[in-house]
Amino acid sequence: MQYSCFQMQPEIGLICALFAIFAVQSADAECNKVNEREMLKKAVEYALPTEHQWLARITYKNGDESKLPDNSCLGALVSKLSVLAPAHCFLQYSDMVEAYSVQLGVWNKSSKADDLNCDDEGYCVLAAQDIPVAEIAIHPEYDPLTLKHSLAVLTLARSAELTPNVIPICMPPQSVMNETVVNEIFVLAGLPIKGDLKHKTFVNTISRPFCKNDKIGELVTSGTAFCGIQDLNNRYYLGAPLVGLHVKFDEPQNYYLAGLLLDSREAKSPKRTVASFLDIRPYMSFINRNAKELSVNN
Repeated sequence: MQYSCFQMQPEIGLICALFAIFAVQSADAECNKVNEREMLKKAVEYALPTEHQWLARITYKNGDESKLPDNSCLGALVSKLSVLAPAHCFLQYSDMVEAYSVQLGVWNKSSKADDLNCDDEGYCVLAAQDIPVAEIAIHPEYDPLTLKHSLAVLTLARSAELTPNVIPICMPPQSVMNETVVNEIFVLAGLPIKGDLKHKTFVNTISRPFCKNDKIGELVTSGTAFCGIQDLNNRYYLGAPLVGLHVKFDEPQNYYLAGLLLDSREAKSPKRTVASFLDIRPYMSFINRNAKELSVNN
């Protein structure tokens, strides 16, 4: 059963939120399941709060975010205690950026964490959880000049509380570990640079040579990155999680983490957003050493 706390009265939304939190306690050990109806719903204004519940917003000590491109970064919740994010969200050249906390369940980035989010019409969303960062593990081969191996594992100071809006993403199943990522369709969700509400878009992956042609311009890529063209012309903060769909016996089972947004640009012609993503699969050993309680649904 899917729970949604979008009601016409805030009081009802709060009751729904409390019930929903109780209802998912028995599913603590599981990563996400696919709601095919939600997946196919086109994102016109926003993604539902109960979609892409692994999206994590990273906050910084005062002033640190100004050192980042577009002043913010995102990550992916991969367990109740672990978040993956690009390393260049924390270390650029010799300028260290110190993460302060991770916010989970963010739907409206202009809302304060820990506050039930209701608009003027009584549309209510569960409050985002703000959890301090206890530790950051940077990949040992990360190069801040080229952004190669730009991956970090964040350990949270306490476990995330699983709700309909906060659920970890599954790791890649064994069946996709050696598959091509060219000419495939993935789903990207993130907080937009221009706009407040969580968005999603489909991404068609393309080859690296095509990605670097002169109609697109300079885009950060590497041997462990791949490129894609977004369905919607909307740029997200770095670290937005790109997910694939695990299908078994012709039925969608769950999403799995495929990549993290490294860079995005508006193509010169035609008007669209082209992005590069760090491929998660080559880094599974590093992730397994530093993250806790990962889930893989095979």
